[in-house]
Amino acid sequence: MKLVDVIKPTGIGRPGMLVKDVFRLCVEADVPGIPFVDERQQIIGKLSIRHVLKQTCIPDFMVKHAHLLGDSLHHLDISKELLASVLACPADDFVLPNSPQATSNTPFSKALAIMEEQDTTYLFVLDQGIYKGTISIMGIAHAMLEENRAV
Repeated sequence: MKLVDVIKPTGIGRPGMLVKDVFRLCVEADVPGIPFVDERQQIIGKLSIRHVLKQTCIPDFMVKHAHLLGDSLHHLDISKELLASVLACPADDFVLPNSPQATSNTPFSKALAIMEEQDTTYLFVLDQGIYKGTISIMGIAHAMLEENRAV
């Protein structure tokens, strides 16, 4: 099994995109984030669904004290108005500069080690600076199951 076999082509975030466009690209490719490029088409970071939701939909006190909170905090639910507001935000506001990467030739064990080191579940694959797609732990698990089924 090779890393190249689990690469998922995805869209790319660009300056001026809205969060809803980024979410759509992620959902269509079934990945949690996509690379973000500058005007020169160079990857300068990543757009992560998790990061957008953390920054816009979860008050800091909830993250810090989630284990203490009950399930009756319905007044803190995400409203339709907030949802619409988040989706209409410029994606540029949520670019993370850290975009862990691998190449098509990276061994699985190294890719997994990079994910652990960077506290992420996905990597962007670039060969000679050209974006090929994304690999994720879900894609790796899927490939492992398929490989095992063939045995």
